[in-house]
Amino acid sequence: MKKLFSLSPSLLFGLLITLNSQTLPIDFETTTSWSVFAGASFSTVSNPYIDSENPSSKVGRMIKGAGQNWAGAYLTLESSMDFLNNDVFSIKVRSSKFNTKLLLKVENSSNGNINYEKEVTMTKYNEWETLTFDFSQIPNEIYDRIVLIFDLGVTGNGSSSFTYYVDDITLYSLNGPPEPCDSNLTGNVPSGSNYVLVWADEFTEDGELCYENWTYDLGTGSQGWGNFEAQSYTNNSENVRKENGILKITAVKSGNSYTSARVKTKNLFDFTYGRIEIRAKLPSTAGTWPAVWLLGSNIDEVSWPQCGEIDVIEQFSNKQVNMSTAHWYSDGNAQYGLSVNNSTLTSSFNTFRLDWTPTSLKAYLNDSQYWVMSTNNTMPFFDNFFLIANLALGGNKGAGNIDPNFTEDSLEIDYIRVYQNSSGSVLLSETINGDDNFINYYISNGEWHLKSLSSKINDIFIYDISGKLIEKRNVGGKTVKINSKNLQNGMHFIRLRGDFGFQVIKILNKN
Repeated sequence: MKKLFSLSPSLLFGLLITLNSQTLPIDFETTTSWSVFAGASFSTVSNPYIDSENPSSKVGRMIKGAGQNWAGAYLTLESSMDFLNNDVFSIKVRSSKFNTKLLLKVENSSNGNINYEKEVTMTKYNEWETLTFDFSQIPNEIYDRIVLIFDLGVTGNGSSSFTYYVDDITLYSLNGPPEPCDSNLTGNVPSGSNYVLVWADEFTEDGELCYENWTYDLGTGSQGWGNFEAQSYTNNSENVRKENGILKITAVKSGNSYTSARVKTKNLFDFTYGRIEIRAKLPSTAGTWPAVWLLGSNIDEVSWPQCGEIDVIEQFSNKQVNMSTAHWYSDGNAQYGLSVNNSTLTSSFNTFRLDWTPTSLKAYLNDSQYWVMSTNNTMPFFDNFFLIANLALGGNKGAGNIDPNFTEDSLEIDYIRVYQNSSGSVLLSETINGDDNFINYYISNGEWHLKSLSSKINDIFIYDISGKLIEKRNVGGKTVKINSKNLQNGMHFIRLRGDFGFQVIKILNKN
């Protein structure tokens, strides 16, 4: 995504007039107090142009005064927007001049670097028009703020030409709710071990990836994702799809440009410690750069390499070599890794494995260990990490020049499985006492009680041991109860979503 503009935190957040919490949809029948910046004003007024297109009695009015050319307004919502089940915004607008543009941006109110925006040009003037904004490719993050900017790049003067009206801001799904994902917890538990399978994707059923497991990075990133890579990432089926039980991430040349895909479990699944197994076949074409890796979940707060990184699969110019590397911060970028040779990496499926404990990282190829590194509490490898799989092209890290005859090539993944010790904490973001996002849970009088010690719980998802979704419900508070009699005996996974992001806990139900 091309970033059209940026506002510093002092500019965007420091120009707060009043903060009013609100939920979608926004119809302005109840007064809303928007915050403004860079010379704009915003108020709720009686609709001066009632007609069949917009019979509402009240609307929002923005006036772009003699300030900056990015003047606008924003509203922070009570809870994050649900882009998992919705992908389109619609807004009724009215302007007095031709070709008025409206930029709609959503942000994370705690981290302005997490944002996504779309701009639409009006086709009418001096009448109400309903604009739609396609948010189907929005990266999976927490967004709880709406920003409106009319005519970005044009300085206003407060006249009627720079007076705009808005109404009925709605977020909805164009195609209805997504289909339920297949059960994924079907992989084999390592024999003779005390591991349990806590997360997996077997990539069954042709088509798109499971939205409950994966989201996408899109575009070219900053300086080619920091490595001057040649490709632009998409979520198009020619670049990423499930086919015959295999995930295919395919780099494609089109004209003089390249596209590929990068998928991740950020905000959907992360974990600390365990065994990760990946059965994959790597591309063979010069210049391809495939990777399956782990990245610290706190990257948005502390950046890289402070967040830590663990590369399980990484192939550079030598297509018969896989490299496993750990990255962390120690007076700069510190790293350690070793490679393993195998002549079948591009012709056959091989099993890549990482064993991650509180004291070490160990890498295996087909159950043969080739790398080990001791860790300690000065490194970031004691916190939650999420999964990433991608296929890059070129760059400055050793993939080499792209074959001039390149047309396409793929990273193919049969499965990804995550196991953890059955006697320990098992799932993403399960926290310990003292953490601000700790979820306290216990059973009493036949009910499971779950309580957040800080932020509200917005939604709860209940899965059985096979990964099947049993129940989803809205909460809107800090506590939730589950009747144990409504659950079968055995292991269940409870996923909670709130302003804290996602947390998952494991319960063992016994009636």
